Amino acid sequence: MSDIRNVVVLGVRDVPATGLVGKEIVKALLDDGSFYVTIVRRIGGSSSRPFPESSRLREVGDVDYSSVNSLKKAFEGQHAVVEALNPSGVVHQDKIVQAAVETESVRHIITPDFSGNYLNEHIHELRIYDDKVEAHKVTKQLIQQRDSLHWTAILTGAFFDWAIDNGIFWVDAKARQVTIFGSGNQRNAYAALDVVGRATIRVLKDPKAYQDRQAYFADYIISCNDLLNTLNELEYQTWTAKNVSLDDFYEQGKKLWDEDTAKGVQDRRSTMGYIMLGTYGCFNEEDRYSTDYTGRVEPGFGWTRDQFAQELQKAIDKARQE
Repeated sequence: MSDIRNVVVLGVRDVPATGLVGKEIVKALLDDGSFYVTIVRRIGGSSSRPFPESSRLREVGDVDYSSVNSLKKAFEGQHAVVEALNPSGVVHQDKIVQAAVETESVRHIITPDFSGNYLNEHIHELRIYDDKVEAHKVTKQLIQQRDSLHWTAILTGAFFDWAIDNGIFWVDAKARQVTIFGSGNQRNAYAALDVVGRATIRVLKDPKAYQDRQAYFADYIISCNDLLNTLNELEYQTWTAKNVSLDDFYEQGKKLWDEDTAKGVQDRRSTMGYIMLGTYGCFNEEDRYSTDYTGRVEPGFGWTRDQFAQELQKAIDKARQE
C-alpha cells in the first residue's frame, strides 16, 4: 500500500473558466477520503471556490510558476504533485520538476498529460502535442537528479461524455448522427471525463506499478462504425451516418496550422487547424498515431460493451436536455 497521502494539484485555478481536469481530480481525491489535497493557484488565477469546505482541502495562492522557490513553498510537505495544467502552464515544466526535485517530501509526479498517446514516434507530424512532448523530455531529464522521485504519464484517449455534451464530438445527440471519417473502421480509445480522477487515485495508491512510464486508462475502445451500430441498438429512432473523406485532410489541417502560426495565434485548441490535425490523428487508417489502445490498457481497467453503452446513453440524454 502506498504511503502517499498529501497531494498537491496544479492547474485547478490557473485562469478563469479553466481547470476542468484539475477539478475532477480534486473531487475524486476528496471523495476517496485517503488523501489531503492542496490546490495551487498561480498568480492571477481564479479565486472562486469550486469545492465545498473540507478538512482535507487547502489552497495555496499566488504561486509563481516561473519561480522554483515559489513552487517549493507550495510543495513543502507534499508526497505527490499532480499536474492538471492547461497549455499555458506547461511552459514552466522545468521549474515545476526542479522544485519537486528539491522538495524531499515529494516522491511522485503525475505529468501534465490526460490526453492521447503523445509518446508515439510519429506524433510530431500532428503538432498539437508539441508542448506535451517537450514537457515530457524536460521531466525525464531533470528527475534523474534524485533517485527517490518518479513520474507517471496518464493517457486516457478522448473524453466522449464531455465532448458530446459540448457538441464537439463525432456523435451529434440531437441530430442522431455519427460522423464517419474515412472507412470508419479505425478504433479509438474513449473515456468518461471522470477517468482522470479514477486513474490518478489508482496511480497514487500503487505508484510502483506505474513508476516512470506511461499508463493507459481508457474506458472503452471502439470504431465509428461500431459506435453507430451501438447507438442504433440503444435507441428506437434510427441514427444516420455523415461520411467525411480523409483525402487531403492532413494537408488542409497543416495549412491552417501554419496560417495560425503566421498570425501569432497562441491558444489553438478551438482553431480549425488544431481540430483537423487532431481528428486526422484519431482516424488515420494505419493507426499511425496509436489511438487504438488495444493491448495497452492497464489490467483490470475499462468497461464492458454494456457498461460503455449505458454511459454513452447517459451522455446523449444529458446533451439533449441542454
